[in-house]
Amino acid sequence: MVVNATLAAIAKHGMAKADTEPEINVYQIASSAINPLVFEDLAELLYNHYKSTPCMDSKGVPIRVPLMKLFDSVDDFSDHLWRDAQERSGLMNGMDSSDSKILQKLKFICKKSVEQAKHLATIYEPYTFYGGRFDNSNTHRLMENMSEEEKVEFGFDVGSINWNDYITNVHIPGLRRHVLKGRA
Repeated sequence: MVVNATLAAIAKHGMAKADTEPEINVYQIASSAINPLVFEDLAELLYNHYKSTPCMDSKGVPIRVPLMKLFDSVDDFSDHLWRDAQERSGLMNGMDSSDSKILQKLKFICKKSVEQAKHLATIYEPYTFYGGRFDNSNTHRLMENMSEEEKVEFGFDVGSINWNDYITNVHIPGLRRHVLKGRA
């Protein structure tokens, strides 16, 4: 779609008139305003795919993939991690006082693990909690000015993307085939 839109823009603006000032035209190829794929929907599509077509472990046993848990903020994520780390380590069960050195070491390890995960979450926060939308009105106008034949030839209408079909039948199978190279 990006290449097709670039070619259409070149066709429209390729010949600048000598007596006019050159202008900069920005064309966003983005679906966030017209046909968004929200992360929650993507997570559900991934879950459904791997539930119906699971990866196998080294013994040939299907790997169970849980539904992804999503959070509203890094703080919610951090709180969840801390509770989960305490549960998994047995810190919530309470150890007797004779194990205080082990208890302190375990708390330290859990705290450091949660801090590291929170640090990574903070780094990626601008991408995972990004609420912006990209203005694709120039791209929309470019499409409106095209003939029906050009629209078919160039085909870059992001509103026409069927995310369910694309993710399920193109993206994930391509990832498994070309990136994971059959390992999954």
